Amino acid sequence: MKIVIARFVSVFFFALCCTTAWLPASACSKVTPAPAAPYPLPAVTGTVTDDSGAIVPGAQVNLLAADGSIAATALADATGMFRLEPPHPGQYVVSAGLSGFKTVTEVVHAGATVAPPITMVLGVAMSVQQVTVTAGSSVDLTSSDTNGDTAVMTSDDLKDLPVFDNDYVTAMGAFLDSGDTATAGSGLMVDGVEANRAMVSPSAVQQVQINQDPYSARYYRPGRGQIEIITRQAEQEYHGQFNFLFRDSALNAQQDFSPSQPFEQRRIYEGNVTGPVRFIPKSAFLFSFDREEEDLDAVVNATVPPTTDNPDGIDNVNVPAPTRDTEFSLRVGHQFSDTNNAYVMYAFQDSTNTNEGVGNQTLPEAGYDAQYREDDLTFHDDDVLSASSLSQASLVFERTNNPITDVQEGPKVVVNGDYTGGSAQDDQDSSEYNLRANEMITWTHGKNLLKYGINLPHFSRRVFDDHTDEDGTYSYSPSYAPDGTETVTAIQAEQAADPSGYTIKQGQTRFVYHQQEVGAFVQDQVKILPRFSITPGLRYDWQNFLPGDVKNFSPRFSFAVVLDPKHEVVLRGGGGIYFDRIGGSPLLDIARYQEAKLRLLQISANQQPLCYPISDCVDVDALPPSIVERAPGLRTPYQIQDGILIERKIGEKGNISIGGRMNRGVDVFRSVDLNAPLGPLYSTRPNPNFSQMRQMQSAGTQKGSALDINYRGRFNKRFTGFAWYSWSHYGNNTSGIWWYPENQQDPNADWGPADWDQRQHFGIYATLNPQHLLNLGVGVFANSGKPWTVLTGTDAYGDNLFNARPAGVPRNSEIGPDYTDLDLRWGYDFKLHPKQMDRSPTLGLSVASFDALNHPNGSYVDNTEGSPDFAQVISADPPRRTQLGMRFNF
Repeated sequence: MKIVIARFVSVFFFALCCTTAWLPASACSKVTPAPAAPYPLPAVTGTVTDDSGAIVPGAQVNLLAADGSIAATALADATGMFRLEPPHPGQYVVSAGLSGFKTVTEVVHAGATVAPPITMVLGVAMSVQQVTVTAGSSVDLTSSDTNGDTAVMTSDDLKDLPVFDNDYVTAMGAFLDSGDTATAGSGLMVDGVEANRAMVSPSAVQQVQINQDPYSARYYRPGRGQIEIITRQAEQEYHGQFNFLFRDSALNAQQDFSPSQPFEQRRIYEGNVTGPVRFIPKSAFLFSFDREEEDLDAVVNATVPPTTDNPDGIDNVNVPAPTRDTEFSLRVGHQFSDTNNAYVMYAFQDSTNTNEGVGNQTLPEAGYDAQYREDDLTFHDDDVLSASSLSQASLVFERTNNPITDVQEGPKVVVNGDYTGGSAQDDQDSSEYNLRANEMITWTHGKNLLKYGINLPHFSRRVFDDHTDEDGTYSYSPSYAPDGTETVTAIQAEQAADPSGYTIKQGQTRFVYHQQEVGAFVQDQVKILPRFSITPGLRYDWQNFLPGDVKNFSPRFSFAVVLDPKHEVVLRGGGGIYFDRIGGSPLLDIARYQEAKLRLLQISANQQPLCYPISDCVDVDALPPSIVERAPGLRTPYQIQDGILIERKIGEKGNISIGGRMNRGVDVFRSVDLNAPLGPLYSTRPNPNFSQMRQMQSAGTQKGSALDINYRGRFNKRFTGFAWYSWSHYGNNTSGIWWYPENQQDPNADWGPADWDQRQHFGIYATLNPQHLLNLGVGVFANSGKPWTVLTGTDAYGDNLFNARPAGVPRNSEIGPDYTDLDLRWGYDFKLHPKQMDRSPTLGLSVASFDALNHPNGSYVDNTEGSPDFAQVISADPPRRTQLGMRFNF
């Protein structure tokens, strides 16, 4: 323990010294205090933005006293920031307005305690606008983007909540709904544009949110299927923040299934600096950086062939798997006029992972080393075109490179249910050159707030060098008697050199292909009555994976009715169609295998006896190749979603909502082997010229429903946070475009719970007694288990897929372990010059505990019948871990 504290303290003071040495002299020098006021009150600060999160410079901001007189006034600078000095303690109203925008107000309290910065969101002005507001609120309750079912994490939350490794994207991912994601995965929007990552460090993030406007035509994914990030804007005064986080295995609890305490040490150096660009008037910059270093061990827990040194055949070892990640970005913004501002930003990332993939039943020899580099150049422009219209445009140039190298070369060995060894057989190098573009116009006329635009999420050229499986993969399975009794274990089959399947790749290795996606939308929010508005919209999407599928129009609609303005009771509902987004991997499969340019050779022991090495019994070069094709009439899958909820104000600034939603997936993707051997022997493929003939089909079905209870906001001065409870059930007969049914002749027979189906899902992030020395950040997560499928580990159908189940056992019939996690954090910022109030630099210290109760959370169940560990949890999530932190603000 002393050694750990010594490590932390030494690195802490080293980081602090480097930081203070690196700061400009003006930032480190003593700040001249403002002239004394009757009361030394903290200033009221904040940012003026529009409803998309873009800054609004030049806005007039007034601090109004109780009698309506102006107590202080300011103009929002080029970064949208403002600062107001209250003359006396008490309650004030902050008013912000600008020609072309609606004037908004916010109630604040000036006192001895520093109030957090506020965000004044200006909507584009309507010539005739009737807004239902309540005392102390400037929010239009009927607006589609004020949905009470939203999960929001602000920049202040990021400072006060127990966010593991500052990874707020993963933290907020707990509030996503897997049923709402696409083939390409969940979405990430950064400042209104799709992205691979945030491109700024965590301290430069202003807000993270999920499901703000669930039925918006602006996005192709449903609200719970994507994370939206709004980044901080550059400021006209020098400010900065430096964070240092530290973890060490000496502070961790014992890892389950590990022979000894695995080593781990994590060091994160992260921060940002912003200020004016002195040689360019009306310009400001924001520089952010993030360096993460982690030395840790992966835990292997596998069953291997017995030896003299290991007669039990238990391979339980810790394997070093260090990671490194370096990121930085530089944004320079310029205010060209009172109605136009723009910025340019360059962002960089470089990361390395050693012994990736090792752990659980994967041996060290089957690991791989991965690298990733990404460069992004962004141009963004905001232009108030007139008193009723606003233009927002972004252009992003992106380059990525991701080489992967095997730790050890040689054939890969998969002993089903016991271990994977030999080699990863995953050598590859992928690169992408991509252009993203986005343009949105906001226009008002009468009672209409119209938004329309076009976005280009992918216009990319991809290059893939494929050296995977060049040395081949051997699969071994158990054997069973007719009565179901296991006669030969998978390990015994491996010892006897009797594989049940073999694959290898030959031929062309370099592939160039393109990914192109285009979307457009129009949406109108119509104020029918002061308490009632509707938001119809229409979206169109096209992608080159299915170039002939051009009818992908998806209507969207939502409404909001204020039932009780005093208590802010609102009834909301809506629905829409959401088309799937394919991503790049299916395009790569078509490029490689549609014409067998890359020869994927597969053979099952059902076709002929196999051996090790394969060359002793099979002429590999004479094997027929596998191919991939799109089914005739293949179309883009889509979801039909609808829901209704009611929300109500609770506490000071809190909101609680209860609602239900339905989800139906139509024409869902799956894959079927059209050349699978026929029963009852499953020994001969119908077309001898090919091995597997994979056909991508859009013939699956999905159904789901959910009941949600959501809370967010400030209940009182001692509690603020957001929480989400959901009861849901999803069923389908496919797990996606790479999924094969058990029996290729009967693909619809695999109906069962979806892979992500979790009946109970609960999460909460909250701060207790914020801004007090005795504060506490809390995160609680409790989920029921996900389903898993019992497998025999055999190739019963001779298709080399090894996904056969015992007779009469349906897909996803078993439920895995539950998940429970309690995270806690204490932290406090000490003012280095207390008399300067909010102008003072601060030094913050924190300690956080993740899985504070050390609850065992199993992560993997051995699902292969006949395995020594069948139906047992053989891997677990990390145990309780302690994280120390330091923060310096100036």
